[in-house]
Amino acid sequence: MAPMTDRVELQAELDAPRAAVFELMATADGLRRWLDEAELDERVGGSMRIRMSEATAEGEVLSLQPMQHISFSWDWVGEPLGRPSVVAFDAIDHGARTHVTIRHAGLRGARQLQLHEDLWRHWLGRLVAAARADLPPKVETTHP
Repeated sequence: MAPMTDRVELQAELDAPRAAVFELMATADGLRRWLDEAELDERVGGSMRIRMSEATAEGEVLSLQPMQHISFSWDWVGEPLGRPSVVAFDAIDHGARTHVTIRHAGLRGARQLQLHEDLWRHWLGRLVAAARADLPPKVETTHP
């Protein structure tokens, strides 16, 4: 039997520079481009409030390493998880691309894990789309 984990971890490779991707994950304006609503005091200890569809999460910034990592304490308003949880976003240079990891740790039980995996898979898709929208249009070239 495989050991039970308390986390969801999803990754994507984006054709966008790390600075642009990190802005989408670590600033209020950037978060609002792919989440429904976001308030963020962009400093360690600063408050965070995010709305995703009908659910709202609150927490505080736990760690901030510019251009690479931001993490928040995380709990759902009105439906607490019942234990501390942390959401972390990481952006790593990978050539001309950026490797993104979203982790949500501190989840309890198979139901919470599946719900949060589905939730983050949906919102990761929106993050990828927001990053693509920031790219300059490709210039089509023809060769003789």
